[in-house]
Amino acid sequence: MVPMIQVVLFEDSRVGDISPLTDLTLMQEIVVGGVKQFERMDRWLGTRTRWLVRDGYEEKVPKDRKPDFGDPALLLNSRLISPEVMSKVRGLEPGEALVSKGQVVAARVNSLDYDDSRMIFRGDAGTFKVRPCDAHLLTSPWDVSPTSIITHLSKDLMEFFKPPTSREFGEIRVLGNYPVNLPEELDLLGPVTIDAREGPVVIGEGVQIEPYAYLKGPLYVGPHTVIVTGSRVAGSYIGVHGRIGGEVTTSIVSDYSNKYHLGFLGHSYVGRWVNIGAGSITSNLKNTYGEIKVGGVPTGLNKVGAFIGDHAKLSIGTLTYAGVRVGPASHLHGLVHEDVPPFTIYARSLGWGLYELDPESAIRTYRRMAPRRGVDPDPVEEQLLRKLFYETEHLRRSKGVKKGRLVVR
Repeated sequence: MVPMIQVVLFEDSRVGDISPLTDLTLMQEIVVGGVKQFERMDRWLGTRTRWLVRDGYEEKVPKDRKPDFGDPALLLNSRLISPEVMSKVRGLEPGEALVSKGQVVAARVNSLDYDDSRMIFRGDAGTFKVRPCDAHLLTSPWDVSPTSIITHLSKDLMEFFKPPTSREFGEIRVLGNYPVNLPEELDLLGPVTIDAREGPVVIGEGVQIEPYAYLKGPLYVGPHTVIVTGSRVAGSYIGVHGRIGGEVTTSIVSDYSNKYHLGFLGHSYVGRWVNIGAGSITSNLKNTYGEIKVGGVPTGLNKVGAFIGDHAKLSIGTLTYAGVRVGPASHLHGLVHEDVPPFTIYARSLGWGLYELDPESAIRTYRRMAPRRGVDPDPVEEQLLRKLFYETEHLRRSKGVKKGRLVVR
């Protein structure tokens, strides 16, 4: 049984290792496999979890997710992706902590206080009685995508989304025997093929599918997303209010992001409020078929695309090399063969150089984009954009990003 105490998902100092995915998004809300991390933990523990987050991000926590300080708590690392350790988590006694490879996986306290939370954030077991375990904690952006997509997407969709007992498919041709979960409210504009031979397909409420799209499982398409005519979308997670065209494979596209036109997105992670212009392509394979490194770090994988932070914009015809990390609110032009700091206008291959993007410009763009998705701009999001700009100035200076306005002549 789950302890009748609050379960608190905590961020620790290692969430920075998953940058740029976590620069503006809480680890609890990162998509891993077929669900966001908090959804996974809520189901594993049968409760509505509370969230402890890094300093300065507390306003991102919904009111009903804020922890009750002074009350007993079971603390759980928000980077955890090992269901097999949950029995040990549930068996913790007050004053005990589960630790794997020097990282705190879980701990139980009689009274949650600020000192406990800071200690846990540092990854310090402190005075807890340590119980060793072997757990998988996410430690890199490629752990999230493409690895979690390949490892967890299919079984997540089978576990978290139950298919209806019967459903008329109409103009949808279905191949294969895996479940296909279609909503009552589906705007189907013409013939579509759903290929469920290799995994389940889950389509959310209010999705619009234009004619001649090919959707291949395992696949999740979030509510109110548009799948464009002639698209090929396979082995991926698409968030709410997306716009998806061209080819998308083995990728995560977070909420409110666009890839509307022809182009290729593969083995990648796309943050929230991103726009990918027509003809843009993410390379996901080296000419040699060899291992891809990210920031000089070996991934052990031969297929890795791009990691695109929240609010980034890729102009038409943008080409990114395999393993490139794109900081939040950056604007890309041309060929991108290296990591891009946050708030950078990158146009090196066009001879324009690298220029700093004013955070107020990013905020104005956000204010224009949000109503197009039927939501109001969030003042907390705007505040965090400003905060991230000042905290990452050293990254732009070290990269030679120029201050001032880019003028194209």
